[in-house]
Amino acid sequence: MHKENNPFICLDCGASLNSTSSDFWECSGCSKRYPIVQGIPLFVRDPNSHKAEIETAQRTNPGWYLEKQPAEECSPWRHHLKKRRLYLEKVFQSHLNSGGLEQTGNLLDLGCGDGNNLKFLNRFAQHLYGSDYNITRLVRAAVLFPEAELFLANILDYPLKPKFFDIVFFNHVIEHIKNDDLALSTIFRILKPGGLLILGTPNEGAWWWQLAYRLQPDTLTTTDHVHFYTAKTLAERVENAGYKINDIHYMGWGPPNWKLDAKIRKYKWIDDWFERIGKVLIPHQASSLYLLAKKPEEN
Repeated sequence: MHKENNPFICLDCGASLNSTSSDFWECSGCSKRYPIVQGIPLFVRDPNSHKAEIETAQRTNPGWYLEKQPAEECSPWRHHLKKRRLYLEKVFQSHLNSGGLEQTGNLLDLGCGDGNNLKFLNRFAQHLYGSDYNITRLVRAAVLFPEAELFLANILDYPLKPKFFDIVFFNHVIEHIKNDDLALSTIFRILKPGGLLILGTPNEGAWWWQLAYRLQPDTLTTTDHVHFYTAKTLAERVENAGYKINDIHYMGWGPPNWKLDAKIRKYKWIDDWFERIGKVLIPHQASSLYLLAKKPEEN
């Protein structure tokens, strides 16, 4: 990594971190060391405590923390995921076109998981970063797309310098974070003035998907979601964090039953049919929301 493109700072003193060894990163100010495990730097205050916390979560809910995240082509919602990707590609390209750019400078996939989005994101960035709090997923991401700069970190205690990223891609992560206001403030801090936040989340606060929870109450005991947003509640949080909202986009319609949804929407014609009908009859009850927001330019 070029020194001028190193965004990492010490959680204790705020000085720059340097990659001085294959075993650790070191703070240029207080000399605190951050270990590298399986090729992934661990930018957390106490790696042992973090490891213990993740191991507990993995035992409690292995489906969320250990199971492999299926790639687009392998998912029962593959046609919906393809539509998501095509929409996002248009968003990225439109943003670049508006600035007369072929690629943005620094792009962060915040909560990158197994790295399934890194390949398409790479086309739009000169420098692509990915972070997650789960080392299991980051190791998979490194195998899938080793070109990205990957690191482990906690978004609520984030080791990145201010005003560094041109775009932050925050895709279906915020619903897992209890202190969502702090997460949005963190992203605001690390975005450049005029930088773009692309925020995706389930539309689970909508009555259609609240009905799904009522019909399948057992899912409330297994979900890792702690927020159930509507476009309105999400927009309020984003605006309160200082962003200017550019657009809110609804996508993905299906029956309010996740097991049935997974069975039938693997067929393209059914997924397309639900989308056509949903857009007309229940346009705000889509399964997914995408919110595009910018950090205001400085005066």
